[in-house]
Amino acid sequence: MKKLLLLFASVVVLAACQNKTKTTTTETTSAEIKVDSVTYSLETPPKITKDGDTVFTTFSVKYPKLVGGNETVISKINAQIEQLVKDQTFSMNDTVQTTKTATIESLAEGFVREFEDLAAENEDRPLMSWDYDGSGDTLLISSKVISIYYQVYSFTGGAHGNSSITYMNFNAQTGDLLKLTDMVSDTISLKKMAELKFEKTQKEFAKDNDFEYDRTSYFWEKPFYLPANIAVTKTGLLFMYNPYEAAAYALGSISFELTWQELSTIAKTEIR
Repeated sequence: MKKLLLLFASVVVLAACQNKTKTTTTETTSAEIKVDSVTYSLETPPKITKDGDTVFTTFSVKYPKLVGGNETVISKINAQIEQLVKDQTFSMNDTVQTTKTATIESLAEGFVREFEDLAAENEDRPLMSWDYDGSGDTLLISSKVISIYYQVYSFTGGAHGNSSITYMNFNAQTGDLLKLTDMVSDTISLKKMAELKFEKTQKEFAKDNDFEYDRTSYFWEKPFYLPANIAVTKTGLLFMYNPYEAAAYALGSISFELTWQELSTIAKTEIR
């Protein structure tokens, strides 16, 4: 067996010497990549308010961590996913600055500390429990694209909590974050197609929920615009508007898909 391996290696070296202009790259296949997860949670001891209510703070995150494949590429993707989790945590937490070196633990502690400070400053006022929950997973793992989602729900008082979903799409061979122009060759045509699909799905949604579709209720009286979050999936491109992004909070998040068949004239082969 060792002789065969040495012979094979010799052939490869000889071929490289005979044709120095020819390079060989090893592509990562989806079968080589597995999905693990990182989890962290923190909960404060319960406090009893003067009104007899029990309040506390909970913080939990769970996000995907890829293993296998090209170590450099996978590490690059994992670092970007972790930074997303930090950024999303920081957006709900003013006391701890998010940096490349900040930890999830320190951000969680900052979230709890903010609650504790508020409770100390408002001992005579009603106080509600705080909650932060982040969770994510992969949407697609292929030899060309790796896409993930990360969703957050947080409640820090008020009439209702806040929720959001973020998509990230990576070049599976380089680990680079994909731009819209990496996905389609014509963004103007994509926008037109997306607008037609958006109106179709929202009219169906209105009919199913017994209310009349009204175009002026969307996009705050502005022209149609693409969402910030577009994911590459096995079947096409998934579009997601978070609450308030395209309509009132009552309508929640809005999503629709354009299939690869619908996108056949503009979808780039590099992602399919």
